[in-house]
Amino acid sequence: MADFPNQTTVIRLIAAAVLGVVGLGSALPFAARSGCEDGQNHPIGSEIFEGVTYGCDQLTRTKEGSGRFHWVRVDLASPGVELYVTPEDPTAVSQGWQYRLRSVGSILDQEDLAVAINASLFTWKSKWRPPLPGDFAKGVETVVADHVVSHIWEHTYLLWFDDQLTPHLQASNPPAATALAQAKWAVGGQGIGLRQGKVWSGSDRSPDARTAVAIDGLQKHLFLAVASHISPRRMLQKLADLGAADGMLLDGGSSSSMVIGEGAKGISAGSVYGGWQPVATHFGVRARPLDAS
Repeated sequence: MADFPNQTTVIRLIAAAVLGVVGLGSALPFAARSGCEDGQNHPIGSEIFEGVTYGCDQLTRTKEGSGRFHWVRVDLASPGVELYVTPEDPTAVSQGWQYRLRSVGSILDQEDLAVAINASLFTWKSKWRPPLPGDFAKGVETVVADHVVSHIWEHTYLLWFDDQLTPHLQASNPPAATALAQAKWAVGGQGIGLRQGKVWSGSDRSPDARTAVAIDGLQKHLFLAVASHISPRRMLQKLADLGAADGMLLDGGSSSSMVIGEGAKGISAGSVYGGWQPVATHFGVRARPLDAS
């Protein structure tokens, strides 16, 4: 699984240098070129694309974390909003794998996305070094890309969207056949920590880099979040405070990344967190620029 909470600084810098040579698109390693860079909180957020609101909080230091919490709220009913999940790579499939590892920034540029994050857990071909762009990989949890189901993993909790982008977070596993039949897009996680606006009391309180997704089905809102040093419990509570009803964590640790696309209003394009490590699957949003006619 792509999670290196004990990775040394030396290994991180070597990997970042290698990725810098091969190219990361707009996702510069460890860049935080937007959001909280002015040192102030932005808890309300501001619209950066049509239907896409970005915010950033500077967390008060506690035992459950510190640093910056970046979040995006997407109005799935807004005209022009579309979703993206990484499809399987034909070359990788021909070699017995599913994907070629890519940075979140390179996918955002290639697919002309407004915002993108890393998605589900994965394994990759080489275990003696950190993952590099182009490495063959397999997904752990089930994902769906434009109605194509990657595979079925019985432990997957599925966040899925139908053709009208109506969001659903299945409360049990494995993914239901009816959900897979209706899903146009979906990403899988290992457990639901936020349900009906309440965070599970047994949620982990240990901080690390985290990526999370959540929804408000009634309002048809999607939430994406990333933070450098936060516990699952605190991250899910932050999402609940923003109005999310149901949510879960995706892959974390060194995989955690959020990248903002070109044309955003009031925020620099690029990585707000992460971006140095390539991943197998990506979850993104397309949206119209605010100045579009």
